[in-house]
Amino acid sequence: MIAMTVIMMVMIRFLSGQAVDYELKRELRKSIDANLYHISARRGELDISEDFRYQDETVCFVVLRRNGKILAGEYPGEVADALKQYKIKNGLARSVVLNGEKYYIRDVRIGRIRVKGKAKRKGVFVRGVLKKSDADSFYYKLEMISCISLAGILAVILTFECVLSRRIFRELKDMCRTAECIGTSLDMSQRMKCDHQYKEIAVLAEANNRMLGRLEQAFQAQEQFTSDVAHELRTPVAVVLAQCQYAKRVEDAAEYREVLDVVYRQSKKINNLITQLLKFSRLDQDRVQLQDEILDLTEIVQSICEEWQEKLQGAVSLRLSLKEAVTTGDMGLIAIVIQNLVDNAVKFSERQGRIDVETGEAGTEVFVRVEDYGIGMKPEDKENIFRRFYKCDESRNAEGFGLGLSLSAKIVEKHRGRITVESEYGRGSVFTLYLPKR
Repeated sequence: MIAMTVIMMVMIRFLSGQAVDYELKRELRKSIDANLYHISARRGELDISEDFRYQDETVCFVVLRRNGKILAGEYPGEVADALKQYKIKNGLARSVVLNGEKYYIRDVRIGRIRVKGKAKRKGVFVRGVLKKSDADSFYYKLEMISCISLAGILAVILTFECVLSRRIFRELKDMCRTAECIGTSLDMSQRMKCDHQYKEIAVLAEANNRMLGRLEQAFQAQEQFTSDVAHELRTPVAVVLAQCQYAKRVEDAAEYREVLDVVYRQSKKINNLITQLLKFSRLDQDRVQLQDEILDLTEIVQSICEEWQEKLQGAVSLRLSLKEAVTTGDMGLIAIVIQNLVDNAVKFSERQGRIDVETGEAGTEVFVRVEDYGIGMKPEDKENIFRRFYKCDESRNAEGFGLGLSLSAKIVEKHRGRITVESEYGRGSVFTLYLPKR
């Protein structure tokens, strides 16, 4: 701010000097023009009226020939000899420095006169001489007034800026205090406040509050995730421990093999959970290298459904309606998605029920639609179905960890696709996988 003030003062000083210089030259010109009405060179004779002024308030007038010889009037005494050295320049206003003082000179031609004893004529000029120190007191006052006014304006601006900066600093200090409080208490529900008087501060506070909201959701999701993992692991681990304790007392070989079979199944369940969590982690951190392969979804669907028909052995029938659907992506991951959709439909279908699986094209996308006619979902379940570890009330005791659909949604997101769900409670559900057409 100080540097800006100095620059402005220098500029005002320079501009005011130029303005004063211009005004003094204009005043000199006006004084000469006014005095020319009282002097003339008619019929070769010089005629000077009694009203001709050789000296007014600030300007000294001299009548002289082109060679510098004075015909009437006289120069200021202290610089008379020096001024005589300057040649005539008609109509040109000049500034010269003599004895440390600045003078302005202007010559104006008024005509010709005869020279005694000679036939030729000589030009006659009126020269005006203005001493700057005699005339610029008024302009100096104006300059001083300008500088004082500038100083006053700057003082007002500085005062306003100090008040404004204090208010802004107070709001920023409150925001910092809130951030420190959140850091020490880990209470992510707190938000930064502002009075919205300053748009920039309001934008900053709103951006921080949005960030805090996302962090709060992330912490809540992490806490929920930890709780869900612990809950899912608790049962199989408890079963394994109990079976191990029981195995210490078992003596019959057949009973011992039964215990080992239970431990194996529970260990396999734990391994499946850990495998799915690792897949989630790698997908979240972009550590999975997606293969860009040409995928024929009809072949993948047909292969998966044939395996399921062998497993179900008629308990649930699969009806296929397969049309051309070709896309690109990672075959292994897309197969996991389709497998999860079919598995989900089988899990919630009634015995001797039916599942319809369809493939085809829809505009710029290809789709796989899996429809079951089972228990369906309530509206609140439909909103949360893609959350990790989420299970509908009717599926609490069913096998699985509630990770299949959330993992499928994450895989499809990485393939720039989407999964939609339509469901009516008691009537069944329809899951549709959409992927970009090849």
